[in-house]
Parts: sequence; structure tokens; C-alpha cells
Amino acid sequence: MDLPSNPPVSPAVRITVLLRLVSEGFQDAFAARPAWLEVPAVDLAELREIVGVERVEQLRSATGLREGATYTAGGPAGTVTLSAAAHEGVLGLLGLAALPPDVVVEETPDGARYHVPEDWFVTAPAGRNGSADRAG
Repeated sequence: MDLPSNPPVSPAVRITVLLRLVSEGFQDAFAARPAWLEVPAVDLAELREIVGVERVEQLRSATGLREGATYTAGGPAGTVTLSAAAHEGVLGLLGLAALPPDVVVEETPDGARYHVPEDWFVTAPAGRNGSADRAG
């Protein structure tokens, strides 16, 4: 995904939104919080540079954040990985591109809530590919 060298949204915000999206996708799929979250090495390094080593260590402790190949949430029940559609769609959620037409926006007293399509998530129940067993 090509982003401008001086984006209007901090890379830390984009990374945080992707982590929240995969975490909520896991919770929706398995009715439980993920035991761990994976983020690509380049994004983890960028996050560490922006927010500092101490804050990343706090996130590691609180969420099981670790380096991985892509944005994935996992636990005993299985894994959820963000699809390419999610990576493109999140640009719309951040106001950097048009909002995808299959995203439903619900106005609530607390602000807008976004309902994203199921194809943003690749869900693998435990035992199907062994990836849920990647203990941290």
C-alpha cells in the first residue's frame, strides 16, 4: 500500500486502527479476546520509533503484541488475519480514501460506529492450520 511520505494521519494511528480491527475481528469470530496480536516487522519498528520502546513494551504486556508476517490476532480458539481488502478499506476509515461502499456507518450518541464486511477477515479455527498454536 503506497502512502504519502508526509501522511495527514500518523502511521501510529494507522497501525493502531489495524490492530484494533484485527482484535475486534477475533472477538467477533470467537467471542473471546485474543491472547496475542501480530504486526509486520516494519510497522512494529515504526510504532516503536513513534511511541517509544517503553510504550511498545506496555502494549506487548497488555495485548501480547509481537512481530509477525501480517496483522493477525490469535488464541486457543484460532486466528484472524486482516485481508488485503481490510488494508485498503482502513484508508477510507481514516479519511485518506473514499469509504468503501460495503462499510456501514451507524451514528450513535458516542459518535460513528463502522461495520466492516466479513471479507476483511480471514478466520482460521484452531486445528485447521496450526497457526493458533503459535504461543507467544
